[in-house]
Amino acid sequence: MTKQTQRRFRRLIRLTAGLLVMHSMIFAVAAAAPTVTVEEQSAGTSADPYSTVKRSDGYNLVFPVISDIHIGRGGKSETKFEDVLAQINRIVPQYDAMASVGDLTNDGTASQYDTFMSIYNRYRQPGAEHLLTIGNHDYWGYPRAVKSRRLFINKTGMPDIYYDKWINGYHFIVIGSENKTVGGRLSGTQLKWLENRLAEHASPDKPIFVFFHQHIGGTVSGSDLWGHTRSHSQLYAALARYPQAVTFSGHSHYMLDDPRTIHQRHFTSVGTSSIRYPELEPGRLQGKHPSDDIAQGCIVYVTGDKVTVRRRDFHRNDWTGEDWVIPYPASRQSFVYTDDRDRIKPAFPADAAASVVADSISATAVSLVFDQADDNLFVHAYDIEVKRKGSRKNTLKLSAFSEFYKRPVPASIMARLKGLKPEQDYTASIYAVDSFGNRSSKPLTVSFRTRSFTFTKADRISRLLSL
Repeated sequence: MTKQTQRRFRRLIRLTAGLLVMHSMIFAVAAAAPTVTVEEQSAGTSADPYSTVKRSDGYNLVFPVISDIHIGRGGKSETKFEDVLAQINRIVPQYDAMASVGDLTNDGTASQYDTFMSIYNRYRQPGAEHLLTIGNHDYWGYPRAVKSRRLFINKTGMPDIYYDKWINGYHFIVIGSENKTVGGRLSGTQLKWLENRLAEHASPDKPIFVFFHQHIGGTVSGSDLWGHTRSHSQLYAALARYPQAVTFSGHSHYMLDDPRTIHQRHFTSVGTSSIRYPELEPGRLQGKHPSDDIAQGCIVYVTGDKVTVRRRDFHRNDWTGEDWVIPYPASRQSFVYTDDRDRIKPAFPADAAASVVADSISATAVSLVFDQADDNLFVHAYDIEVKRKGSRKNTLKLSAFSEFYKRPVPASIMARLKGLKPEQDYTASIYAVDSFGNRSSKPLTVSFRTRSFTFTKADRISRLLSL
């Protein structure tokens, strides 16, 4: 053996010995290390986005959903937003995600976004995921939609106007209208993307949470006037294949007290009301805008077998209405919040009455006051039908809210009837109507006679001048 060969042989022996020592050290460390389960691995890494780790409080997920903050619509928009975020942090000090479904701003300007994000970042929980949605008002600042979309992305830090995230094994999907139209617009590209995202790892055992601004027409309260009009059928069809889907939408500002604010047919739809101001359907005596002190939203609690939606009156720092509970695995046969969920008519208590308000009768108007009716779910409004004596047709047909938005809800309602004729006998019939159109069989009735015209001195002077 030559000297060169001997040197190579000695180096090989030293290398082999080193490798044996290293192998023994690695084996010793591995033997001493604790066993890591699949659940622990997924909790510590993002290797498996589809697995779920239970929270210490027993829930799998907790997340608030709010809507229609309208920063820029007066200083109240800012103070209300701050109050809501502070209250959420008290109620849910460790939420997993936070969602706001559109109209973050009133006009979509850079300064309004700056104000929104300044407040939001002051209260946001850094350990949570944050999902912000673009609304039609967020397009108002610029004539070109592409600039508004770019501003939304740059200011909010969202990846796009539509995107998705997996949060503790649950799929969260955000879609966004692509222009400022009230009815919304979703392109074919976005709808195809949505179809693909809905299919990803879909299981009836787990909800798919979908967030967008405009309601889908024909679902929740307010969707008739404030629903998608450009892409309604395609959007509905994409979701209809997934009974486990739960959608959240705002836009209408309609209040959460109404049981129609949750709806199930092929999937579950939830309205989220509004932070800045509430709105109701038009055509009632009280008008469509209750007090703008009202601010409402939802807190969602998820376990392995159900999703619970709790309705929050932020302006009262209290809950409102019963919790909505959606069981899993999802099945359309188990849906309870359906179109025909309620066929029971409201009814007035035996001692309920209607009367004329003292000294309210004039030649053409009168004020009535009547007791509230009872219902198994919710009295929404009252139909008031007025007939003149001897007439077979209604002289007036009016509708008044039950004023369910007040706390406490008043025991009686006052209604002013106008457009009557002088010195005539009338009978008013008052029917209670619930949210599903069920109307009381027996009305409350009250009769009265209008006064004659009384001419004042100013009236006489006016008549003389007209001669």
